Amino acid sequence: MRGARVISAEDILFLMRKDKKKLRRLLKYMFFRDYKSKIVKGIEEDDLLEDKPGSGSGSINKRQKIAQDFLISIDQTGELLSLFEDDEVDDVKQARMERAERQTRMMDSAQYTEFCESRQLSFSKKASKFRDWLDCSSMEIKPNAIAMEILAYLAYETVAQLVDLALLVKQDMAPKAGDPFSHAISATFIQYHNPTESAAACGAEAHSDAIQPAHIREAIRRYGHKIGPLSPFTSAYRRNGMTFLAC
Repeated sequence: MRGARVISAEDILFLMRKDKKKLRRLLKYMFFRDYKSKIVKGIEEDDLLEDKPGSGSGSINKRQKIAQDFLISIDQTGELLSLFEDDEVDDVKQARMERAERQTRMMDSAQYTEFCESRQLSFSKKASKFRDWLDCSSMEIKPNAIAMEILAYLAYETVAQLVDLALLVKQDMAPKAGDPFSHAISATFIQYHNPTESAAACGAEAHSDAIQPAHIREAIRRYGHKIGPLSPFTSAYRRNGMTFLAC
């Protein structure tokens, strides 16, 4: 906030206030972070069951209280506060989870183990490296502990979304049976390759099972485009001419 000495959770909540879906995800994350802290500290099960988002009780958790107090201060219509009690299914994340589940059906035990271990990684587990990557030491105004938690969460979700969209792009670029142009490399794929890479390398990567940089570049391009197969994934910030790929 203006005049503050640190970047706080309130700053991030303020930036995300116009995108209700992404704000709701963040609020749920903050709730579960508090819930996890209580478990780690050995709070009794009865106390855990009593704590619910938006309960307003005196035992409300630290992160929830920060979010609730701030949203109360800026919410004039009640829309933001209603997100604490909103149990609506997140269609985008649900679809992402279903696609991930379908991918696992073809995996052997070793591949599935690697898949599960990869999903457990997070930026918060390597907090010092994440701070170095953000170059926090050079910042005049540094994020506080809770803001760092949120930034790590947003980074994790952004990577997850990029990978998911890149997989959709890869599927879209895959040769189709009966397609007379299936032997050709996608023009979009070549366009978003590094121009220094050889055509042979492009051809090898086009037929690789792994996600390639070109898939990610194309996913970002489609995400920022106003029409197209990925337009439902785009952010509400587009109304102001700004796309916000986070969470």
